[in-house]
Amino acid sequence: MLTFKQFIEEAVNPNRITQGRIIRIRRRVRRNSKGRIVVQKNIRRSKIPGYRVSGSTVRRIPTIERIRRQRLLKRSWKTTRRAKLRRSLMKRRMSMQRRRSMGLR
Repeated sequence: MLTFKQFIEEAVNPNRITQGRIIRIRRRVRRNSKGRIVVQKNIRRSKIPGYRVSGSTVRRIPTIERIRRQRLLKRSWKTTRRAKLRRSLMKRRMSMQRRRSMGLR
């Protein structure tokens, strides 16, 4: 059952259709890894955070998989989303720490 707010949102934005525990997103404009504009169509997503659509059912994302993804994102956001100078300084500091821990100063 939709709340009044969800009903209004769906009426205003027909791009997202709620079907029980699944949201069907009709079309989205994205950029792929090479920077080209791509239109994605009819994607089925889970409405509940921490769950994903597997086949025709909504299943919980395993804890190990969720933690692995968090670690990978943490590692990538640490370096790639900073300014270039900041990134090079951070890499130099990391390599110096590694050398220091090995006994090379």
